[in-house]
Amino acid sequence: MHNHLFMQVLLLPSVVTLTAAQSSPDYLREVKPLLEHKCYACHGGLKQKAGLRLDTAVNIRKGGKNGPAIVLGKPNESLLIRKVSEADEAKRMPQQASELTKDEINLLKRWIAAGASAPSDEKEQQDPRAHWSYQVVAKPEVPVGGRDQRSAVSGQMGNAIDAFLAVEQRRLGLKLAPAAEKPILLRRVYLDLIGLPPTPAELKSFAEDDSKGAYAKVVDRLLDDPRYGERWGRHWMDIWRYSDWYGRRGQNEIRYSMRHIWRWRDWIVQSLNDDKGYDRMIVEMLAGDEVAPTDEGALAATGFVGRNWYKFDRNVWLFDAVERTSQALLGLTMRCARCHDHKYDPITQEDYYRFRAFFEPHGVRTDAVSAQVEKVNDNNSKLTLKEGLSRVYDEELNTNTYVFRRGRRSKSGQVTTTDPGRSSLSDSRTGCDQSGDIADRIVLSRASG
Repeated sequence: MHNHLFMQVLLLPSVVTLTAAQSSPDYLREVKPLLEHKCYACHGGLKQKAGLRLDTAVNIRKGGKNGPAIVLGKPNESLLIRKVSEADEAKRMPQQASELTKDEINLLKRWIAAGASAPSDEKEQQDPRAHWSYQVVAKPEVPVGGRDQRSAVSGQMGNAIDAFLAVEQRRLGLKLAPAAEKPILLRRVYLDLIGLPPTPAELKSFAEDDSKGAYAKVVDRLLDDPRYGERWGRHWMDIWRYSDWYGRRGQNEIRYSMRHIWRWRDWIVQSLNDDKGYDRMIVEMLAGDEVAPTDEGALAATGFVGRNWYKFDRNVWLFDAVERTSQALLGLTMRCARCHDHKYDPITQEDYYRFRAFFEPHGVRTDAVSAQVEKVNDNNSKLTLKEGLSRVYDEELNTNTYVFRRGRRSKSGQVTTTDPGRSSLSDSRTGCDQSGDIADRIVLSRASG
């Protein structure tokens, strides 16, 4: 009996401690991450629907147009709890995330019941539009303090970038490493520009060339080497998602991408070797059929858009066109905004479908490259050109782009139509004057450039 009572006394502190922990959740570890995941999309730094922010405890207590979001010590009287527990799905919050589970609601209740404690120095979520990547691009002043930076090769002032590096190196107490030995330097530039090491004869020639311009001559020669386009073409093909067309070998059926898309690959390599500007390459990939309809090279460039073609579902095809273009050219993933306003980036659902509207009219076809081209069976159902030029074109100029409610592609999900256009995001990222009557898809390329 005494032993039993003794054990109860020993366990009592643990029970009390556990009960206290259950009644007072850790705000930073439990409550704030939940609010961030579920609520910040509409009540954070990007948007404040109904004037309400939930990104700090101070803002939660302050509330919005409908008053404080919580009543300290009284979870059942708190607006926040009533909204996340609403029986009517159309009114239940959050609207742009999955509903809270019973455990998550109870977590909020316990936090409110315990007094909704939080750090006093809590910071508000930064408006994503203030992020450096969304600011208008401006040419910075070259740091004066960096002008004594010298090229390790020539002893002369190098690129202006060297000046910025020199300032940071001094700030961090770093010193330049000694200049690389000539064989190492030559190997580096060869691998960087053409992806292959120098031959013994090339190493010997460079070692014996003591002229001031020896290194510059090597660089110029490698930039003129056809292998330069092949090496850097691989880099850009990875970013632009090049791959040979997928086909079922037995039936010669194509389901993804385009036949003869290798012409786009060759165009990439040749464009780099021709020193074609990046801006022009983007224009031709997005709208070669508009800007140069008789130029076979520019038409082949539209393989960038045609790469997204999918035989069985046009919406999948266009979803990929939006996502792959935004990834490759804007450095953004827009897929979230297909169903709702983006949670973290300043991209609305309307922006997403206005972006899609640029691509809505286009189709894919294969043009003959000569008068006598053999035809082959495509999945034993139709004939197609054995050799041809695959390109995109405007197939249905008057087609509509629908905004899908919550991303649903059924007719019931189509709530309105939208026209091609840029969001304020595009303008802020580029600082460009977007006016003009150039073809719609060219406007898109200017927004990305």
